[in-house]
Amino acid sequence: MKATRRSIQAVVRWVRRQPPKMKAFLAVVSGLAALVFLRMVVRDHDNLFVAAEVVHSIGISVLIYKLMKEKTCAGLSLKSQELTAIFLAVRLYCSFVMEYDIHTLLDSATLLTTLWVIYMIRFNLRSSYMEGKDNFPIYYLVFNQLAHPLSVHSRFQIGVIINLEDSYLALLCLEPAKKAVPVAYSVVIPCAVLALYMHPRTHHNIVNRICWAFCVYLESISVLPQLRVMQNTMIVEPFTAHYVFALGVARFLGCAHWVLQVLDTRGRLLTALGYGLWPLMVLLSEIVQTFILADFCYYYVKSVLGGQLVLRLPSGVV
Repeated sequence: MKATRRSIQAVVRWVRRQPPKMKAFLAVVSGLAALVFLRMVVRDHDNLFVAAEVVHSIGISVLIYKLMKEKTCAGLSLKSQELTAIFLAVRLYCSFVMEYDIHTLLDSATLLTTLWVIYMIRFNLRSSYMEGKDNFPIYYLVFNQLAHPLSVHSRFQIGVIINLEDSYLALLCLEPAKKAVPVAYSVVIPCAVLALYMHPRTHHNIVNRICWAFCVYLESISVLPQLRVMQNTMIVEPFTAHYVFALGVARFLGCAHWVLQVLDTRGRLLTALGYGLWPLMVLLSEIVQTFILADFCYYYVKSVLGGQLVLRLPSGVV
């Protein structure tokens, strides 16, 4: 066991010595290798989506344990939990009216536990909530990321960049809002407007199709307020780190599910989802939310291999 751990640490040290471009190349190769491994091991790739929801539920369970044991919600983002509850509620509705299956049960359990976490943060543990740290400018992110990626506005700019110093992907938002914008107006409405224009062209009711698109878009950015809290505090305690890492694993499994489904059907899945920009938006949303968490997962694994209980993030991570 010790020999294996030393070997892993040696590999990590070797990777850290590599130039930024090599690190980026190794990250891409690792992702592709993981996809190939999943394709070979998992026979029914629909199980990956189920696994993603199970891992998400495990992450929420870790949060519940933290709140009950430590009696504090320090380091948690109420905004992220509220956004999660919204997209889960909408997805649960779509599941009831469009395809009632095991996903319905998993989403129901995850929604109930998420609502409990929100209640604890808002009421029982309100005194420990870091409201000043939970300050992500959500409006600028959602509108510009989903409607105009990599564009420049007269007041703000947002895009995906690669930091060549540490070789990580990050989302930056320049000139943040001077006043806090309520979540309902800053996120829900822009995602709903986008869903009106880009949604599935299937046989289902138009309202249900728009709701489906809405929850896909909202899910893709729901974790960003939590990452901003961690960026502001620079130190992430173990339970919160486990929770966010679980989200990262869940997002990767969800992305792998869609990518492998497209490969298995030789692209026919894209036409089954409808026509227009919707199939592309589904894949883009999955890829975006995976890369959003990839940076944190790297530092999490690095911290675990180093035997550190508390995760310390360098400045500039997400």
